[in-house]
Amino acid sequence: MAGLSSLGAGSGVLTSALIDKLRAADVSSVLTPLKNKIALSNQKDTADKLLNSLMTTFQSSTSSLGGDTLYLNREVSGNTSAVHVTAEAGSAVQDFNITNVSMAKADVWNSTSLGTNSTAISNLGTGTFTITLGGKDYAVDYDSNSTLNSIKDSINNAASNVMTASVLQVGTSSYQLVMTAKDTNKAITFADSNTTAALPQKNLADTLGLTNIQPAKGATFKYNGIDIARDTNKITDLAVGVTIELNQNQAATDTAAISITQNSTSISSEISLFVNGYNSLVTNLNDMTKSSSATNKVGIFNGESFVKSISRNLENIALSVDDKGRSLVDYGISVDKHGVMSLDNNVFAQKFVTDPKGMETFFRGDGTTGGVFTKLNKKMTEYTGYHKLLSNFTDQLATSKKNLTDRYDLQKANLDNRYAILTKKFVAYDAIITKLNNSFASLKQTIAAQFSTTTG
Repeated sequence: MAGLSSLGAGSGVLTSALIDKLRAADVSSVLTPLKNKIALSNQKDTADKLLNSLMTTFQSSTSSLGGDTLYLNREVSGNTSAVHVTAEAGSAVQDFNITNVSMAKADVWNSTSLGTNSTAISNLGTGTFTITLGGKDYAVDYDSNSTLNSIKDSINNAASNVMTASVLQVGTSSYQLVMTAKDTNKAITFADSNTTAALPQKNLADTLGLTNIQPAKGATFKYNGIDIARDTNKITDLAVGVTIELNQNQAATDTAAISITQNSTSISSEISLFVNGYNSLVTNLNDMTKSSSATNKVGIFNGESFVKSISRNLENIALSVDDKGRSLVDYGISVDKHGVMSLDNNVFAQKFVTDPKGMETFFRGDGTTGGVFTKLNKKMTEYTGYHKLLSNFTDQLATSKKNLTDRYDLQKANLDNRYAILTKKFVAYDAIITKLNNSFASLKQTIAAQFSTTTG
């Protein structure tokens, strides 16, 4: 013990080693049990965090399978290179055929070939070249200094929101102006104000010699045998939530047989997550609450009835049978004697194909009666969340740990104080004994001297 290296020098009895032994005995009987309980509390904290995480993950599946969003997801089959269909969540489950696709096209014009793109166009007068598209006019001014590039730039500056102009090099010294409408089935028309230019001057329209190389047209196709015409290749108004995109013309003998169904993939994936989440949760709950005399192992929450009840409550719901005699077993989900849940994907897939609506009703209910996952999620909601059962249990663990820590700190402070006082007493007693020893030594010397004189 610090500062007591000379303690016991006088008595040989009241030593620092003796104080250490006395303190060690008190620590063993008073502090060590509390320290062990605090260590156990720390282990419970770790287990509690794991339990909360597993419960949250499991509830994610019960919430998804017990709600309506998952069942509103749609998948589309039958898309081809000519037709691509997408369906929004909640759109009607349906089948339809699309045939005889003729795509909508944008209006495209090109000019005659000119020998230069960057020098003034020969014999060009002064005027205004007017482009009309979608009922709106776009004016492009020109003069004798205009080049093919400057005309292109002027068109883009004036009408870039509805069309695109570019200069295409078609030969070594051969350039053409190309104008393309941005929207399909909208025709471009032109007018020129310089029609009275004196020869050899020409107006821009005559100089360019524009040719309509791709006339604007709308899309046509048959929808379940009905002739349909639209201005665009992206059709969104034939069925609510359904988008049909036409990507190429379709041969007369080709058919896009489209089927919009409930998304079995997303439901199947969520079912797999549910089974995995259930097994992880139940396995860990069993480990946390087990008591085995054979292995002499006891779970961290073996004495907690609340934790023990969780797996029992969830299993009761998961294995329940509804009023129509249906259970999860009918959908390929079963629990063995060890509490391990398994999924037969073939049984699930077959049930989904034969009766998807019945499956949805059993899983999430019909709006009046809750389904198996609705009930599971309701139970999970009782456990998880702020001020719910798990939160209260966590608070209890924290309170218990704090009480243990406070008791440990108090007992340690008491021991520290007790042995500080005892050390002072030992020092004082040792000094008295040393003084007595010294007095006794003097007395012995006096007696010895007197004895020596008398006998001499």
